[in-house]
Amino acid sequence: MLPLLYVVRMDVEPAYLDEFVKWYDTRHGPDLIGTGFYSCNAYHARAGGPFICNVYEIPDLGIFSSKAYVDVRTRDRQLTEEVLHKISNHSNTIYHQETVVGLPDAAFRPDSRPSRAGAVCAPVVATLRLDIEPAALPDFRAWFLAAQASDANARPGFLRSRLARQDGKHPLFPSKQAEWLVLTEWASLDDALAAGSAEEVFARYSRQAGKSLSRLEYNVAALSATLLNANAWTT
Repeated sequence: MLPLLYVVRMDVEPAYLDEFVKWYDTRHGPDLIGTGFYSCNAYHARAGGPFICNVYEIPDLGIFSSKAYVDVRTRDRQLTEEVLHKISNHSNTIYHQETVVGLPDAAFRPDSRPSRAGAVCAPVVATLRLDIEPAALPDFRAWFLAAQASDANARPGFLRSRLARQDGKHPLFPSKQAEWLVLTEWASLDDALAAGSAEEVFARYSRQAGKSLSRLEYNVAALSATLLNANAWTT
């Protein structure tokens, strides 16, 4: 099974960034792992934005109404009294992974816990957010599989790519992001940037799907910190 992807984006006031990173690495990330999050991956944008692009893996939507998750906001005064006042362009978006390229068969092994073989764990991720007209979806999925499989063989540093669709809303911060996400994992920043600028990526997708795509946004982000819930995964 593949977990839900939970992507949190924001900009942080420059003067507060060092304190934000310290808080995230030593307090917030560990707190979320304690609620049952499978993983917390903090990425910082190197192209596009917002600057923070945190990619989490979670078991289900119920985690956001759990006592453990609610208690995080109650206990963490820095979160409520400082952090939320120092950020902007904030979105919390939950996605179901629909189509993937580059994952081994072990990632899809039936189990009550996900396999590490399917985890998001790359040094760099590129994310494309977009809306797709329903009538164009079958052709788009087929093209995505073929194009990403071709990239896996042709582009240095390509690791994995995931096509995911919004699945529910965060109870406190319902997302207004586009419905679809393409998350591509890369071995290095140079490899990700060599795949093209935002304009080149948009053009590549638009050549295939034309006016059936809208609200395209793109960024490339490098890993800043990662935490894994050791009890959540199988090998």
